[in-house]
Amino acid sequence: MHNWSKALNLRNPFKITLVYIFLGSLWIILSDKFMDIFNLSGAITIHSTKGLFYVLLTALILYWWVKRLKKALTESEERYRILVEYSPEPLVVHSKGKIVYINPAGAEIFGAASPEELIDYPIMNLVHPDYLGIAKERIRLIEEERVPSTPIEQKFLRVDRQVIDVEVRAVPCIYLGKPAVQLICRDITERKRARRMLEEREQSYKSLVENNPDAIFELDLNWRILNMNSATERITGYQQDELLDQSLCKLMVGEDHLKASNLFEASTKGESNNIEVTIINKRGYSVELNLKTVPIIINDKIDGVYGIAKDITERKRTDELLIKSEKLSVVGQLAAGVAHEIRNPLTSLRGFVQLLQTRMDNYNEYFQIMLTELDRINYIVSEFLVIAKPQAVCFEMKDLRKILLDVISLLDTQAILSDVQIHTVFDPDIPLINCEENQLKQVVINILKNAIEAMTEGGIIEIIMSVDDNKIVIRFIDQGCGISEDRIGMLGEPFYTTKENGTGLGLMVSQKIIEAHHGSLTIKSQIDKGTTVDLILPLDPN
Repeated sequence: MHNWSKALNLRNPFKITLVYIFLGSLWIILSDKFMDIFNLSGAITIHSTKGLFYVLLTALILYWWVKRLKKALTESEERYRILVEYSPEPLVVHSKGKIVYINPAGAEIFGAASPEELIDYPIMNLVHPDYLGIAKERIRLIEEERVPSTPIEQKFLRVDRQVIDVEVRAVPCIYLGKPAVQLICRDITERKRARRMLEEREQSYKSLVENNPDAIFELDLNWRILNMNSATERITGYQQDELLDQSLCKLMVGEDHLKASNLFEASTKGESNNIEVTIINKRGYSVELNLKTVPIIINDKIDGVYGIAKDITERKRTDELLIKSEKLSVVGQLAAGVAHEIRNPLTSLRGFVQLLQTRMDNYNEYFQIMLTELDRINYIVSEFLVIAKPQAVCFEMKDLRKILLDVISLLDTQAILSDVQIHTVFDPDIPLINCEENQLKQVVINILKNAIEAMTEGGIIEIIMSVDDNKIVIRFIDQGCGISEDRIGMLGEPFYTTKENGTGLGLMVSQKIIEAHHGSLTIKSQIDKGTTVDLILPLDPN
């Protein structure tokens, strides 16, 4: 605006009018003289007074028009000045490497007390050293091609050398008749700081989720998985691409699906709660989880649900072992008391039987049977004490084939009465094993009796004995009613039994005996297909 006003000299309309009158009058007078000199007045008649009147009239019109134009330009210039001076956006004009104009907002952003403080200040002194090369190249292109640059983010230095982040765009312009570059700036220091804080917070949250040992996953309102952490992959066994957009219910077991559905529905209504559920991982194993759901609220609207699942399988097993240990402790105390109470009358009975045996000659055979049975009862009571505390047993090298055949002979009659046949398949080279014969017989009796009682409609019990990797494996296979999978895990607990008149102590005592032999007892079963019991004993118990 300043340049245009100066070039048009519109600041004094009266002077313009006087110049116009002088030049117009001079033209009329001189043209008349010219025509008189060349005798052209006869051919062209021009009255000087009329011409002067015409010049005066047009001068008045020119004066009015220039005055209006000056007013419009002054108003436009004032609006432009106000717009620039009071613009919240910093504006800087530099030419030949020095600042020639800067508005108050520009002075403020660069830490100057007033715009005048930065006039003739080298523009490159405000550019951060890391961006000097970029700034020089951008100025060179603008000066050569006269094309505005695209906005870019860069760092500047204030007068006090404090670093600020600025979004700047350079535009070529003419200032006071000279080529210049106008910088349109925007202070984005706070925005950049807020963005960095947001990024750091996002990284912090991401680290919390990714490195969390618990499974954390995001669900939409249709219960489909949108995102999940690596712990979810570890716990479920599935990779992320296998579960994304899939329903979480596919992993649930039985009634847990309904429990989880109710929990999810409550979360979509703003509630947060937790339950214990069981899932089947990719490898087919059951995993116990403590599942907590939290609603995702965005702009006061529930947009989805976060799920947090903690693997409590080991904790549950530990709790079960503690409960089992407590039961064993109670049973042990009960067994010790019962055994003590039984042994006292047994001692008396045996003594009286021996006394009667010396005084009555004709009933010696019956007395001998009674003494044998009393000794057997006493032995059973002694075995019962295995529950209460470790017993001092005498291990000897024995033949397992003979032990099994003795038990089979003992139970063969009961098997025939139940229409059950016992078939054996023994490897020919079964070595002797260091064991307590009577205890192992008790274990085999328990296993075979359970198998016979489970086969109410008869069938075949197959006993297979083999040597595998320095261990003797005895497998008992029956064709009984079987045991459901959820009940197998409870077998061996005191007082837990699948039989109507059972006590649940037989298998527990058997497991105790096998543990004393450093072996193991595993049970696999299917409903209506039968049960397989593997009795594994090491050749070297140490």
